[in-house]
Amino acid sequence: MKYSLLTYKYFIDVVETQGFTPAAKRNFVSQTAISNAIKNLEKDLGVQLIDRSTSHFKVTLAGINLYHCAVPVLNKYYEFSEKISQLNNSFQTIRIHYLHAFNYWAVQLAQSLAKNNPGLQLQLDTENFAASIPKLDAGDYDVLIGFSTAVSKIKNIHVRKIGTANFGILLNQKAIDQKGRLKKEVIKKQPLFLQKWTATDNNDVQTKIKNILEKMNICYEQINYLDSFDAALSNVVLNYGMAIYPEELPLPKIYDEYVTFLPNLPKLKYDVVAIYKNPAIYNILEHSLSKK
Repeated sequence: MKYSLLTYKYFIDVVETQGFTPAAKRNFVSQTAISNAIKNLEKDLGVQLIDRSTSHFKVTLAGINLYHCAVPVLNKYYEFSEKISQLNNSFQTIRIHYLHAFNYWAVQLAQSLAKNNPGLQLQLDTENFAASIPKLDAGDYDVLIGFSTAVSKIKNIHVRKIGTANFGILLNQKAIDQKGRLKKEVIKKQPLFLQKWTATDNNDVQTKIKNILEKMNICYEQINYLDSFDAALSNVVLNYGMAIYPEELPLPKIYDEYVTFLPNLPKLKYDVVAIYKNPAIYNILEHSLSKK
């Protein structure tokens, strides 16, 4: 019989979240992956863990017993893993991955790490949001740069704030009249471009932006989701709509005459964090970031 700690983690999350779908969201995998893992576990153990015959979520007696056995085992494993990682706090290479559009903060962190840790090798790469946490959990890389709400409900993951993003609404100059006022009728017929983010709570910056625009009586035709801020910028330059855009990202000079930020929009600050699993990373981050 093979024992997979990941499978037991899935089972624990199913019990704690009272369902396959919320457990899938917690682990950033599909509902099918969670369901199949539990079915295989039941087949392996020869017992039914989840009662699927009722419309309400119900854990069987065997499932309850397994849950109480599995939780301390997983906790001990995580404790063991942390102790092992602390045996050697030295790193020759740190692999930093960042979500799309977080390259600015990834470079900032890399520069700080290189300055304060001579000889430390750094590797940077982009990461897809859906696969980012499972890959971090599997040790495929060391640090993920992303937004704080992405990991607000995930266990055994550590975060360290490394910066702040100030978001605004980017517009084409044609949406502003000669007196610097917004042509609301023009915007009303255009889409709002947002990034394809999946946040785990209702406090994400995109929700805030939409709420503020509503309070400012600024309408838009629809919401279109894109993969990058570069794509959003391109659409704004072509006057195809307005887009959420972090002010930290420098706009190419050639676009100065085409784009502008929405005036009088309240500043929206958003924490950018370094997400990591190995607690030994903490000392390196603190050593470097405290000396900025």
